[in-house]
Amino acid sequence: MTGKTAPLWPISIARILIGVLWLYALRWKLPPDFEGGSETSLRTWLELAVEHAAFAPYGELIDNVVLPNFTLFAWLVFLAELVTGLSLLTGTLTRAGAALGLLMSLNLGVAMLGVPGEWPWSYAMLAMWHAVFFLAAPGLNWGVDAHLIKRNLPSPTVRLMASNQS
Repeated sequence: MTGKTAPLWPISIARILIGVLWLYALRWKLPPDFEGGSETSLRTWLELAVEHAAFAPYGELIDNVVLPNFTLFAWLVFLAELVTGLSLLTGTLTRAGAALGLLMSLNLGVAMLGVPGEWPWSYAMLAMWHAVFFLAAPGLNWGVDAHLIKRNLPSPTVRLMASNQS
């Protein structure tokens, strides 16, 4: 099978679905209080990550830096998930969105590793999908990235974040 490549459309479907997943996850951490109107909130999950920290230094970081500055970090989480979700959903600068999603997935995996009832492999799978999106650049199929590349944008950074050319 030399010289043949797999089609991008299945990866593009996964990209769109995971973009929706990130956007859907925002529903329980909405500004201005980031509580989302439910019993489960961003603060609750951060407190669980401290209480059941798999790695003591990580739990201490959350307890001593993140929670005392909750509003700042809540905005950062909200914006990162929003940007990742929109990037993957629309196929805009997909490699950048995938890189951000990969970092967030790994962070979630570390944070939730010791929390009872959480399945850490779900975060490993989420991280693997983001790695695939980063390498395959599925925004070139059913995404804004295809239009950015066709327009021959001069910025090397935009080309790198939109295409599968290194």
